[in-house]
Amino acid sequence: MLGFVTKRVLWSLVVLLLVVTVAFFAVNLLLPYDFAVGLGGRRPAIDAIREQLGLDRALVIRWLDYLWHLIRGDLGQSYYGFGVTRAIWDVLPVTVMIFAVGGIIAYLVGEWFGRWVAWSRNRWFRGLSTTSSVLMFTAFPPWLVFLLVYFGSERLFHLRSELSLPLRYYGPPPEGPLMTWLAIGLVTALVTGIVLRARARRRDHRILAAGAIPACLAALMVLLAASGVFTDALDLALSPSGFMATVALTMIATGENMLVMRAGVTSEMMEDYVFTAQAKGVPGRLIRDRHIAPNAVVPTISRLVSSMPYLIAGLIIIERELSLQGVSSLFFVAIEAADVPMIIGILVVVGVVGLVLRIVLDFVQASIDPRLRVEGESI
Repeated sequence: MLGFVTKRVLWSLVVLLLVVTVAFFAVNLLLPYDFAVGLGGRRPAIDAIREQLGLDRALVIRWLDYLWHLIRGDLGQSYYGFGVTRAIWDVLPVTVMIFAVGGIIAYLVGEWFGRWVAWSRNRWFRGLSTTSSVLMFTAFPPWLVFLLVYFGSERLFHLRSELSLPLRYYGPPPEGPLMTWLAIGLVTALVTGIVLRARARRRDHRILAAGAIPACLAALMVLLAASGVFTDALDLALSPSGFMATVALTMIATGENMLVMRAGVTSEMMEDYVFTAQAKGVPGRLIRDRHIAPNAVVPTISRLVSSMPYLIAGLIIIERELSLQGVSSLFFVAIEAADVPMIIGILVVVGVVGLVLRIVLDFVQASIDPRLRVEGESI
């Protein structure tokens, strides 16, 4: 397993180099707006700005210089004088809170519901689930946000009032380190719960499997309460803009996950090992959960990772509609301002996140199917 993961990491570094190279040259060559022209006006002023920003050097030299700084963890300086790394880091917790938490919840709901629907023999129920999945997956983000705000704002404000939380309207959540720790804590709790649930299912411990994720979330709440920041963390988690954005992203991703999981389970149900297990009298629940589901869940995870660019594109619109200040909003603003270092920096960060998720996916697939670790096999 160690050799398998090592190869994936080394190959990912090569892919990262290609991603950075393509992003650097594509943004510099294809962006139609020249930042120096927009600020300058007359030719001497334009030349002075280009020299100050280093734009008078050859593009290849600037690319090599960017790679050298990237190796040291520096994403460069924005055209407006501040560090790109710091700017992205300041807004990253909001996006992680929405994207990671929403994606994990979408996976859990889609995997469970898709498996249940595929196993059901009720044609009306299956037709209704298909329709709802397609509607969620193809929902236009501004329209979905409008419906959520229109029908859910009053209930959300009422819930905050019941929990004695301060009145807060739509807009960016309060800044501070708590958002970072809350995002890390939620992602860690959910991922740990998924791992524990998978192990419990292998041993057919139904109660432990059902309580794994709730127990991890409860442990996180206890930790927050012991640190004296539970109320502030709850206020951040239920901030109107962040909460609605997470719900919107979850609904969009759930629809696709449900369809992929259902198709995978339906396909696996026709395999010989399923008929053999049925002939031996194995209960249907065990066939579905212990034999079919592990094989059908791999394409679902793969699709969730590969659809990340689509979800990020939807998140740009969602953040703009809800006045959130996340990475997606920062990317949109950078494009409007032709801030090339910021655009490239965000593309690099998204590429790194995608490659990390891909390595994790390869590890999960190899853990589920040992044949993928055999020399010469590929995922």
